[in-house]
Amino acid sequence: MQDVRQCSLNLNYWWTVAHLKNFSRSGIKAAKVGTIELVVVKANSSYSVFEDACPHKRVRLSKFGRRVGNKLVCSYHGWKFAPSGQCTDIPGMDMQKQFCLKSYPVKEYGGWLWVFLGDEKLVDSVPLPKIPPVHSQHYHPIPMQGEVGCHFSYITENATDLFHADLHQSAQPWANPKLLSLKSNLRTVNAIYEVDTPRLLAALISHPGKNRVHVMYEYPYFHLWSEDGAFYLFVVYVPTEPQRTWVYSTFYFRHVWGMPWILKLLHPILDKGTFRQVFAEDIRAVQEEQRAYNLHSQDLSRETNPVSYAVRKVILNQTDGQQPLTLEPFVYEGKPV
Repeated sequence: MQDVRQCSLNLNYWWTVAHLKNFSRSGIKAAKVGTIELVVVKANSSYSVFEDACPHKRVRLSKFGRRVGNKLVCSYHGWKFAPSGQCTDIPGMDMQKQFCLKSYPVKEYGGWLWVFLGDEKLVDSVPLPKIPPVHSQHYHPIPMQGEVGCHFSYITENATDLFHADLHQSAQPWANPKLLSLKSNLRTVNAIYEVDTPRLLAALISHPGKNRVHVMYEYPYFHLWSEDGAFYLFVVYVPTEPQRTWVYSTFYFRHVWGMPWILKLLHPILDKGTFRQVFAEDIRAVQEEQRAYNLHSQDLSRETNPVSYAVRKVILNQTDGQQPLTLEPFVYEGKPV
């Protein structure tokens, strides 16, 4: 059986590459999905996503590119590219029509930019994920992103396994978890947990006492929400290397007592004082799991949560036959470089 810790990713889905409010004045941002390096360009409130390589010398446009109007200019030899990717000017030569950047379909949704990198024939038939709070005025979004030094399966299992409440004793968003139900198929895992919300902060985002929390892993998207509708978490775990994952997430909170200004006021506390702390604790734990795997070159853990096994089966099914996350070294005259 294939090792889930060696699985790649399935490109035939929409993958997140940037938050719409996370661009510098340059309007140029690097991103990576699997082994594909990308450059994201914002010009006049529109977005383009290209392979991060000038066709001339293959230098990264995220490093050598600059935006002039709606054009992307390579600062190495001055080649200019339109938002479509077509080269429009090569200084000193009339050859621009022969060259273009490899471009990818892009969409905006939920405050994030999405790109489709898979089979072009499937792009119109593959939908974006459905995130219910995106269409509601009753929720306050808190986006967050960051890198984790582990295979994406570890952080995915961590998210779907609510039995690790002891890790978050300081913030303690939940306690005393109990698995009530589990259903799964070749793409999706649905689980329901019963938890306690014992702290004041938890009482602000859900009613105190017993609560039911729904967990859904619909490859490659993770959803978690309270049954009473108090909060909703959406996450995409994007593999960038065999043991590195970029996490894009948005936590949606229903307005407290119907007053939007309360959550706006609490936003810095919830963001930096609680959720980034919880995220840092998760990172510390899953990176330790990765360290243990590397030490023995195999997974010797003894899993007890059936949700984790269901998640592994989905990952194995969805990534079967996909290109590995590692690239073969370039070889010149038989010598690795």
